[in-house]
Amino acid sequence: MLVQRPARKKPNVQIVPLIDVIFFILVFFMLFTTFRTQPAGLNLELPKAATSDKQSPSQVTVSIAADGRMYLGDRQVTSAALRSEVSKALQRRPDLFVVIRADKNARYDYVVQAMDDIRQVGGYRFGLAVRPRDK
Repeated sequence: MLVQRPARKKPNVQIVPLIDVIFFILVFFMLFTTFRTQPAGLNLELPKAATSDKQSPSQVTVSIAADGRMYLGDRQVTSAALRSEVSKALQRRPDLFVVIRADKNARYDYVVQAMDDIRQVGGYRFGLAVRPRDK
């Protein structure tokens, strides 16, 4: 006796939903990577310099506003708090490079105070952030 089996349907791949999912993932990453490139922070006008060098990203960035307020990352700190935070960062990473971002209208005294605070806790690798001069 001959038994007839019903013909099997060939599996097919629906490509349109797959394209939709990939498109949404692409849009998601495009949007959120642009948000990460513009860090929130102070509106500082950095001085310009013709001889600036690009540095690798730093773990610690000290910002100094024109009125002398100091910020570590995005939060305001005092000199004592700055020394404490830099000291903790130096314990985790002894080769830490600290970037000092000072407004171009900030008094020189404020910049020297921040540099002094960093050196008091053993931080000797620091640099001043500048904008490249237009050519």
